[in-house]
Amino acid sequence: MNFVLTLLLTFLVVSIAMWVFLRLGAPVYRLDKNNVITLLELVLAGNATENDWHVFIGIPLRHNEVLRAIQQRCSDLGETEYVGESSATLFTEKGTQALQLILEDLKHEDLNE
Repeated sequence: MNFVLTLLLTFLVVSIAMWVFLRLGAPVYRLDKNNVITLLELVLAGNATENDWHVFIGIPLRHNEVLRAIQQRCSDLGETEYVGESSATLFTEKGTQALQLILEDLKHEDLNE
């Protein structure tokens, strides 16, 4: 009898856990315009870490083509002007100027999110 009761309670606990996990779903990380603006401002101020930059470049932005284009521009810039934390900022002077232009473009972009 103990075995059946234990089996039934185990099944019940696992079923409830599965139901909760299915209802909550997987976490979704969606960057919006304000997140990208904040990151670029942090990079320009010299307060962003290498990890911040790599997460931004690596996260898929399939939900918004404009942000995806900004991300691609930043990625391309990172290929040539990125110096990492060996400097006061993550980018060379030329890279910092280009990031400033990207930031200004993004601030003036009207996104329908």
